[in-house]
Amino acid sequence: MTLNRRLTAALALPLLGLALSACASEDTAGGGDTETITVTDALGEEEVPLNPESVVVFDMGVLDTLDTLGVDAITGVAKGGAVPSYLEKYASDDYVTVGDLFEPDLEAIPRAEPDLIIVGGRSAAMHDTLEKTFEDVPVLDMSVDETSYLESSRKNIETLASIFEKEQQARDKLAEYDDRIAALRTKAADAGEGLVLLTSGGEVTAYSLNSRFGFLHQDFGVRPATEQLGDTESRHGEAVSFEFIREADPDLLYVVDRDAAIGEEGKSAEEILDNALVKKTSAWKNDKVTYVDAEAWYIVVGGLTSLGTLLDDVETSLA
Repeated sequence: MTLNRRLTAALALPLLGLALSACASEDTAGGGDTETITVTDALGEEEVPLNPESVVVFDMGVLDTLDTLGVDAITGVAKGGAVPSYLEKYASDDYVTVGDLFEPDLEAIPRAEPDLIIVGGRSAAMHDTLEKTFEDVPVLDMSVDETSYLESSRKNIETLASIFEKEQQARDKLAEYDDRIAALRTKAADAGEGLVLLTSGGEVTAYSLNSRFGFLHQDFGVRPATEQLGDTESRHGEAVSFEFIREADPDLLYVVDRDAAIGEEGKSAEEILDNALVKKTSAWKNDKVTYVDAEAWYIVVGGLTSLGTLLDDVETSLA
């Protein structure tokens, strides 16, 4: 099954930007009457139950979206400190701990009695193991294509909404975001150039136009402050010096505190950037340093609520 789905995904890559089309059917195999729907995830087409009663979730963006849409079928969640503060109810004992973002607990998952398992992003690598271990349970890979962040996030949100028949709620929220993005792009055109930094363990890294945070430039219209960053930097960005930040001289500075996002102790982003060279940048002088919501930017990728939080941060920076 996995091989065929990966082949389908490869053939369908040029079509990823098209609107989701899903078809429902009656599963009559073995005399069952479970209604199903065929959707497209990161690996191709997959048939899943329509309105499944029990769902195991390994991706925080998916958890965010399902919670925002009012889906009450979640029975198992990847935890291990990954659950963001605004979704903290899912860290309770009311939900089976099915592992963390990188490793599934194959013994715990059956206790959640899943009709559907969803992975994505950090947990995508466990897809094949889960599919082989739980042959009767469909496994979706809802990874966001971060080179096309907004479009890919929208597609995933619409897919999840179709599974749980929450299409109107999703459409309404996405339409609201479209209006806000249009306004943002207009403001960003005259707001100067921006740079995204990430702090972690006392170090600073920066992100290019085509990085995981490229949505700031590609989707929200903030012009990049430098072209010196490569397009193939690691997930944690390209290590930079304070001299580099001063030379780039961004008008707008967006700072992601990774340690805060993952609950690590250490110097805060504010402490790390309290530096004489950083203070010489236009962003610092004009009070245009935005310490963004680290959970939304770093942990909860492509969630329906986290997308709104990204917009909040950028709107604040352009006010």
